[in-house]
Amino acid sequence: MILPFTLTICDMAPETGLLNAIVTGVVTGSIVALGATGLALVYDIAEVPNFAHGDLLTLGAYAALLVNKPDTVPVFELLAPSAQQVSLPGLGVLFVLSAIGVLGTVYHLGGRDALYGQWWGIDVPGRLGLTVHIVVAGAIGALVVLGTPSFGAALLFSVVLLGATVPLLESVIFRKFREKNIELALMLVVSLAVAFIVRFGIQTIFGGSIRFYSVETSIPFLGGALDVTLAKFFDFFIASDGLFISLQETRGGASKQLLVASYGWIEFAVILLAIIAVTYVALDRRSPAAIIGPRLTAALGSIVILAIGATAFWGGANGTVPDTTLVATRIRTSPLRIGIIVLAIVMMGALHYVLQATTLGKTMRATSDNRELALVRGINTRRVMMSVWIIAGLFAAVGGIMLGFLFSSITINLGFNLLLPMFAGVILGGISVYGAILGSYVVGLAMEIGIFAIPGLSATYRIPVAFVVLLAVLLLKPEGIIGGR
Repeated sequence: MILPFTLTICDMAPETGLLNAIVTGVVTGSIVALGATGLALVYDIAEVPNFAHGDLLTLGAYAALLVNKPDTVPVFELLAPSAQQVSLPGLGVLFVLSAIGVLGTVYHLGGRDALYGQWWGIDVPGRLGLTVHIVVAGAIGALVVLGTPSFGAALLFSVVLLGATVPLLESVIFRKFREKNIELALMLVVSLAVAFIVRFGIQTIFGGSIRFYSVETSIPFLGGALDVTLAKFFDFFIASDGLFISLQETRGGASKQLLVASYGWIEFAVILLAIIAVTYVALDRRSPAAIIGPRLTAALGSIVILAIGATAFWGGANGTVPDTTLVATRIRTSPLRIGIIVLAIVMMGALHYVLQATTLGKTMRATSDNRELALVRGINTRRVMMSVWIIAGLFAAVGGIMLGFLFSSITINLGFNLLLPMFAGVILGGISVYGAILGSYVVGLAMEIGIFAIPGLSATYRIPVAFVVLLAVLLLKPEGIIGGR
């Protein structure tokens, strides 16, 4: 049995253990969840087992190259005088594509009427709606042009482009087959055909060579510079007189200690009790704080907990590593990996708000439960379908770009390699949006913890280990963890 912690002394670097595998699994689960969320939406509401979804992530990753590294894009390279410089005509092309992408996304929601503001849910003059949409399209186009060739502008451009192009799969292909009432197995074959078309279409245009983003990874931080991709090591030491946390940075084989935070056991107990108390008050609907509403109470509670944690962390930042320790372990991470976790949480939180607190979310849930009944009740199911594909495109763009950034390379099989874990997360969760999110994190944890816990397994066995967990769960609960609720 492999122990998650090791006995060590201060001049010895602790080894990574179970805690490191869990953190890495959360990062992996966040990436899988970004892809699986859109996949689950399309599967649950549009009834399309979209095997092309992995290749849509690849498309999003390659689309960002038009802004970030335009000289690597065939034909468009004629408008790029150097590696990351775009000529004035090239900037015009990017502006037009971005603006058309915004207007095209709106058009999918109801054609010309949508452009005039009919999808807003309130009565507005048609000219006002059209003017607002044109202004928004122009503003986003300007942001892309002014930000070129930055990574942020590339991300925005890819999101806009896929938000407009991915729904075309529904309107041009999948809707036609759905109207013919074809079997689910045949729809799966259709999605496979689309996957091959998208993948080899990308390969025809870009070729098979590996490509890379050009990203400025150093950002200002606390009066210095922070490299978001450079590995950071959190070393945790448990000693007789308290808990110690050491943050180190490794560059070129040399280790640099950034800070050491120390907490006595009494101090640690006070911090822990404060966090538990705030959490209890925020979640207890009978508490006086609940009068402002459960959502606002939970949000304020989260802010308070973060404030307590940050204050406690920096308050103990003047400590030193103890001479001897009882237990020690190491977590290897980076600001980029932490950023991916935060980004995934923000996007899934935004989707939760859309599903639970907006009219669109209610119509999506109604359509998912019973499409025919939703249509009879006057719900515009076609608009719901297009909204689902737009959201799937947005998540695919972000997921594909973050994959390319995390792995420092963009290949034709970038998204396809993530397709099996995405489907595993969706099926494990019970073919629902919330189930897919939960299932994705279970899959990510299973992939990383499985490799850690079983001696002799290399990283190539991560996906098989995840599917062993999938089969074990489905044997006990065939409907999945959430079971479609």
